[in-house]
Amino acid sequence: MKTKQAIVALFLLAITAMSVVFVYAQTVNITKDLMKKRTGVRVDNRLEEAAGIVGESVASDCKRISEDVYSLMLLKLRSEEGADVQALNAGRRDAYFKQYIENLRAVYDLDGASLAAVLEPYLPKEEGGVMKIASDPGPEFILDYDESACEIKQCFINNIVIRYYIDDVAVSERTCIANIGAPDVAFSDETVNFYDYSLVAMKGMYITGQTSSFVGSMYAGVHEFEEGREAEVIFGEKDPYGGINFLTTQAGIFADSIITTGDINIKGAFVVFGSEDDKISIYANTINDIENYPSKTEYTINGDKFLRDGSVEFTNDEHYEEMIRLINSTSTRVRSISSYYSSDDDATYTGRYSKIIANTDVTLTEDFIGVIITSRNVIIEDGCNFEGLIIAGDRIYIYGNNNIVSNREVIRTFINEEKAKDTSVSGNSIRVTDYLEGLSDHGVIILQ
Repeated sequence: MKTKQAIVALFLLAITAMSVVFVYAQTVNITKDLMKKRTGVRVDNRLEEAAGIVGESVASDCKRISEDVYSLMLLKLRSEEGADVQALNAGRRDAYFKQYIENLRAVYDLDGASLAAVLEPYLPKEEGGVMKIASDPGPEFILDYDESACEIKQCFINNIVIRYYIDDVAVSERTCIANIGAPDVAFSDETVNFYDYSLVAMKGMYITGQTSSFVGSMYAGVHEFEEGREAEVIFGEKDPYGGINFLTTQAGIFADSIITTGDINIKGAFVVFGSEDDKISIYANTINDIENYPSKTEYTINGDKFLRDGSVEFTNDEHYEEMIRLINSTSTRVRSISSYYSSDDDATYTGRYSKIIANTDVTLTEDFIGVIITSRNVIIEDGCNFEGLIIAGDRIYIYGNNNIVSNREVIRTFINEEKAKDTSVSGNSIRVTDYLEGLSDHGVIILQ
């Protein structure tokens, strides 16, 4: 009898225990539901934002990894002075991707728990809750690389499960992926770089006065539509504002190329582009010759012109776009200049050539050999000669009777001097090379 009672008691105890477990589970589910209802759309929105942040952070890391690989290769190229471009470029693309993928795997090709630990710091901080990345089974690194074509067909981190916790209870979750790409690199058979440029104006170039000569390539961009700038009407400029503008001047330009994302306006001016011995290539939207009585408008191009207006065949588009990407990557750094520095005002400066790096307009009133980089305008007054490189984040104005010449030796000297000097010394911490994105001497360009 006692045995039967004991069995009944044990049975009732088991039933009670199961009921407690069931009630607890139901309570947890109810709690989760209540919490999710209480937090509502806010949690789902925050998870959506977090997924975006993780994706952006991974992309940023991959870009940094790519740039580190590129920088090391660029240093190697610079040490191989004298080698021809074709020899330098042989196998360079294969080597880039091989090293990039090796570095990528070191960071992301991990087991699920370890990869979750790598990604979790990217999650934003929360008030009243916390987000975590599930570690079991955890995210997975996926890579499909075509070695023969040097092409990453697909690369991403799969199964990233982001959970939102309130009081240690996971109230919601979102599963996402993070795509990974490689900022591509082009190994060109041409030397496309700042060594051969004398003038770079991000938003336009304006040339007037009696006579001027230019030896070195030029670049001129345009103003963004939202800037709402008025045209320099006397130059014949019209929308898009910027480009290269000649007004009542005689100018000779001897260079490998002129590139502008805007128009070339020639108003009452006589301009010779290139020579019989040294041909030039001109890339622009269009060339406008504008009469300006009594001055006559006339120009000659010794070389090729490639215009987007359809009047001539636009060829070699890849070269054109490549240089624009290079210039635009530089413009980002130039816009960030926040102070004024002139080597002429620095008693500690011992460099061979002068440099000005500024966040203000720079006006030249006398001859200058060196580099000028400013986020604003450069004004070259009548009768001033310049040798080196000018980069203006805005516009360049040239008022005539000038000789403006590019000089490879100037840039090479700055590179060597800035490498050799302690960056803690006054003046040396403001470096020319900090603002020359993708600088190369052998035609190696990073494409952003």
